[in-house]
Amino acid sequence: MLQTVATMSTTGLAIFGAGMALSWGALVRWRGLNRLIALGPVFVAAPLATFGSMHFSATKGVAQMVPSYMPWHIFCTYLAGTGLIATAVSLVTKKFTRWSGLLCGCMMLAFVAMIFVPGTIKHPENRFLWTVDMREGCFGLGLLSLAAISTGAPRSWRWLVTAARIWLGATCIFYGVEHFLHPMNTPGLPLEQITPAWFPVPWLWSYLTGIVLLATGALLLANKWAYEAAVWLGVAETLVTVGIYVPLLIACRGTAQIVEGIDYVADTLLFAGAAFLVAGALRADESSQVVKRLELVREDSLRAS
Repeated sequence: MLQTVATMSTTGLAIFGAGMALSWGALVRWRGLNRLIALGPVFVAAPLATFGSMHFSATKGVAQMVPSYMPWHIFCTYLAGTGLIATAVSLVTKKFTRWSGLLCGCMMLAFVAMIFVPGTIKHPENRFLWTVDMREGCFGLGLLSLAAISTGAPRSWRWLVTAARIWLGATCIFYGVEHFLHPMNTPGLPLEQITPAWFPVPWLWSYLTGIVLLATGALLLANKWAYEAAVWLGVAETLVTVGIYVPLLIACRGTAQIVEGIDYVADTLLFAGAAFLVAGALRADESSQVVKRLELVREDSLRAS
């Protein structure tokens, strides 16, 4: 278990540091909300590397999640871990992002269909299972939206951006309601963890996060200021990660508790990164539509002349 802690933290921090260094030029060069979009691939890559390394350091535990009807559980665990780490490297180096986003996004959606949804069908009363289903769908569709706007991607893939926007919006609405129904759970992702008594005014942070989730979710579903909504959702989840989950991780004692703390930090950061990926895809899709309209106007003017 101690090896798992060391491997997860080392791999995740290494990818995060490399990603920030390689993205520094964009962070300095871009302006306004566009600057935050550069954080999306980094915020996704670091958690993917963290979880990917877990497939190698805690192989037997992770292999238990592989469906029983599938053969070679250990091999599947190694294969998934390799895919997660390879995607993380692709995102921070900005190499082959079309294929890494497509393949890893499809893999995550396969996890939802094969692992998480069957559990939800068996226990539909378990709200935490619904939370995980929605969360993993955001991760997968966020990566697919990145693939859809990557260089060389066909225009027929652009529907993935719309699908990611709608799924992210629906997830935000669901999460926002959960924050008001269960304000003592830690905010960001409404899972089992209860905010410790030593944390100041725990219900306040849950309500504030819930308001942000409901507002951004409504804007994403209505497709009104959707780009701005996705960016501010990413900002809010980043603040929750840094302001709540990192202090809770520091307070963890014992290796099992530390692994759980790392999971919460990585999951929430990954949710923030997925929001930034969707924001970037929405901005790119909007720009391409503007260019297409300008080309049509130019063609009409040429015909008229």
